[in-house]
This record gives sequence, C-alpha cells and structure tokens, in this order.
Amino acid sequence: MTRPFDHEVIIAGAGPAGLTLANLLGLYGIDTLVLEQNPSTVHEPRAVSIDDESLRTLQMVGLIDQAIARMAPGYGSIYLDPKRRPFAAVHPLAEEFGWPKRNAFRQPVLEATLAEGARARPGVALRFETTILDHHDDGQGVSVTTDHAGERRELRARYLIGCDGGRSRTRRAIGASLGGSSFEEKWLILDTSATTDPTRHTHVFSDPFRPALSLPGPDRTRRYEIRLRPGEDPAEMETEARARELIAWYGGDPSVTIDRRVVYTFQARIADHWRAGRVFLCGDAAHLTPPFAGQGMNAGIRDVSNLAWKLAAVLRGQIGPGLLDSYQLERRDHAWSMIQLAVNLGVLISPHGTLRSGLIRLAVRAMGLVPAWKDWLVQMRYKPRPRFDAGFLLRADGPGAELPGRMFPQPRVETAPGTVCRLDDLLGAGFCALVCAPDPAVLWAAVAPHLPALFTARVIAVLPDRIAFAATGFATPTPIVRDLTGALMRALGGAAPEAVILLRPDRYVAAVITAQGAPAQGRALAAMLEASLVAQAPALHQAA
Repeated sequence: MTRPFDHEVIIAGAGPAGLTLANLLGLYGIDTLVLEQNPSTVHEPRAVSIDDESLRTLQMVGLIDQAIARMAPGYGSIYLDPKRRPFAAVHPLAEEFGWPKRNAFRQPVLEATLAEGARARPGVALRFETTILDHHDDGQGVSVTTDHAGERRELRARYLIGCDGGRSRTRRAIGASLGGSSFEEKWLILDTSATTDPTRHTHVFSDPFRPALSLPGPDRTRRYEIRLRPGEDPAEMETEARARELIAWYGGDPSVTIDRRVVYTFQARIADHWRAGRVFLCGDAAHLTPPFAGQGMNAGIRDVSNLAWKLAAVLRGQIGPGLLDSYQLERRDHAWSMIQLAVNLGVLISPHGTLRSGLIRLAVRAMGLVPAWKDWLVQMRYKPRPRFDAGFLLRADGPGAELPGRMFPQPRVETAPGTVCRLDDLLGAGFCALVCAPDPAVLWAAVAPHLPALFTARVIAVLPDRIAFAATGFATPTPIVRDLTGALMRALGGAAPEAVILLRPDRYVAAVITAQGAPAQGRALAAMLEASLVAQAPALHQAA
C-alpha cells in the first residue's frame, strides 16, 4: 500500500528560484516544503541585478514593497573605451511591465525577504540543514530521502522540484545533461560595501587589455567584475592587496570594505530535459548563463512563475496533468535566448584584440547616429521579449492576434476618477478576463456563454480613456477600469478594438476572444482543456 503524502510539493533548494516558487505555491494554496542543505539563506552577494519581469512576480506574491525598498531601481550602463571615454549608453526608461527594467539588489536581503514571506504563508514550511540523499518517483508520487543532523527520514510528495543550483543533485538524478560551453576566460568578482563611489550607473570598461564592469548597488555597495589575463594566477588575483589595486585602477575607492573576492569561470549551458515524470528542474539546475546580461537569477524566477500555477492547477484538478508538458516547451527557447544575449554582450564588453575592439566601438557609435537603432540600444530593445509560440495558448485571427504567448503589459489604470493603480493589483492569483470595449457588458454577454468556467472566474471591464465611468451593466459585481495610457487598447492593435483578453495566472496571454469568434474559440479552449487530461501530450497549442 502506498503511504500518504506528507506534502503536495517538495522544493530542493532555498535560493531565489526555490523561495519564489514556495511563495507562489503558497499563494495558490499548495502544501509545500522547501529543503535546503545550508544552515540559512545566503549571506554573501551573488546575483546583483533584478529586472521588471521578476519584480512583477514579487508584486504578485505581495513582497514588492519590502523588496524594492532595499534596491537601487532604474540604473543604466555607460560603455567606456580604453581611454575611459564614453562611446555608448544604455538607460531604459520605459516600464512596460510596471517596474524599471534594471534594478540593483543584494541577494542576501532578497532571499531573507522571500524566506520571511514563505514562512508567513499557511501550508509552506522551510527546513534548513537538510540534505536530499535520494528520491524515487513511482508514477503516483515522489519519495524523498533526507538527512538532517545524521537522522534519515523519508518524505513523500506529489511532485519534486529541483531548484538546487548549478551543481544540481536533482539534475544528475534524472539523467539530464548540460549542453553548451564554459568560457575560457576567468573573471574576478569583488563585492564591496561602504563605498564612496557615487556613480549611479554601471561603468563598462570595454578594454581589450583588461575589460571590467563596475556595478552600482543599494546601501553603498558596489561590485567589480574584472577579466583575468592569460596566465594570471587566480589565487594571487584574489588577494586583498591585488583587489584594492584593481579597484583603484578602475576609479574606485581603494579603502572600500571588500566583502568577497572570488574568481569565476562563466558558463553558457542548458539542460537537455527539464523534467522526468514528477520531477522538474528550475533556475540554475536547468540553465547557466554568463552574468553580462544580468539574467541568471531572473531566468530562474521566470521558470518558477511559469511552473507554479501549472502545478497548482493540476493539483486542484482544474486542468489535466498534460498541462505540465508545456513547462519546458514554453521556457526552454527563451532561456536559451537569454544565454545567447549574455554571450553576445560579452563580446561587446570583453573584446579580444585592439582591432576588433575598435571595430566594435565604431559599429556602436554608428548605431547611435540612427534614431531607431539608438533607441533599440538605449531602451534595451535587444533583450529577448517574454514570449513563446507554442504551449498553453489559443491563437485566432482578429484584434490582438499576436498576443497569445506574450507577457501582457502592466500599465497604470484608473479605477475611479483620480484613483490610479497598477493593473496587476486588480488581477488576483488565477485566470482573469479583461473585457476591453466601450460597452464591456455587451461584449461580455456575447462571449461569456461560450467560455469554459476556468477562464471566467475573475472579470475586469476595461474602458478606453475617452469613455467616462458608468454603471457596468454586468450581472455580477465587476471592477471597471479606464485605460489611461492606451497601452491595453494598443496591445489589441486597433483604434477601437473590442475583445476579451484571457490572462493566465503568470500574466501571459492565453487567448484573445472576439464576439464573432467566441463560439469557435470557446470550443477550441474546451478542447485544449480536454487535451490536458492526457499526460505527455505532444502539444497544447490550439487554433480556432
């Protein structure tokens, strides 16, 4: 007889990905246990940059105010040639997803915030100084053997999620291998505090002799990333005297407090599979990226944001287990595109040879002479968009035909005359239907009867900015908002579009439904849900 479950989900690893996953599962009401072999969350700085998409996830779990209070939001980058003259700048100002695109943070502070948030959620537990020795997936659940202070214990869960880092035991156990390559270059990382350097933005020293980055941080912290030259001894470069010499060379305060000195070999790798049965990989367990794009931790948070709601929907019986097949399908290509971005930025940051360095700078300066190209660079439009083309989504012709599979924008909206908030503050934790029309009640009456109930649990009426607030006309109480910036209507691609946008819990668009297409689209959504009842479905993508 199979023993009962101790938890619905066990998470291996209490890093940013594991703790964010625990908060999300707690938000969805899933009984969750986090196991971490270390005695606490980290005390040393590791990741230093968090983006707007990750902040949106922190907003979802209710930790954004605590987190952003200890960040330095909205920083940019200034690229300097070997003579320390600026030749390019990146300073994105747009907040498409509700938050600044680049924000400096301290990983110990963020992890402590995430751990505190997880502990406060009913049904979520954190257990430190506990090592996972083994696991066994019998098809009905996963038995996990643990060691805590020499005491072995077996726990049973429906799913095991490996968020256990680049040396993941979980990855090895499911037979996944990392493809890609290690960089031949070694880089010295110096984390400092009590700095007197007032520079707000990152300085990128694009110097073929010894490229480096000087990155700002909150609370008077700063990081230096410095490439070692061939033949240099990492141990010698990690000495305090050498570290202070290098900080002074790059214009920093040589008397600053140095909290960490370590040499890394950067990696660009991705696992060949992220799942085996009831065991999944997230974050560094699934992919490793060089730091040049600041996306390593952010990619892990995207992973768990994608996986968490799917686990919850399957565990609650809302959607069939085939939904979980869409996790790697939706995430892998985007994760790899971020790795490639980091590799390409590494070429710009760390050029080899004087001639190549000069040609790169010449090309970048030429881009600055063309307004569209300059905007592409300055506003970070080179960053891969949060999107996928196959997975749990429905495509159809009409307004917003390109939206399914895209993260939806988060503008500020007006909930009453003079009262403004971010869109996500109204969406809740489940599926949401945004009814966008001058008369939303009429559109909803035409569309709602054709939609599966899963997609209609929360409804928000969206008025164009020119339409005054009025009685909603809905049969049940329905929030009504006004599209102040026009971002929501622009996303639909028309001057006066009328459509229902179905948002998934992770803020990606599942479908855009029109009144004319509602019968066929509703049937396609129902078929998509029915297909999810079969695990290992080849694809969940449907077309109306």
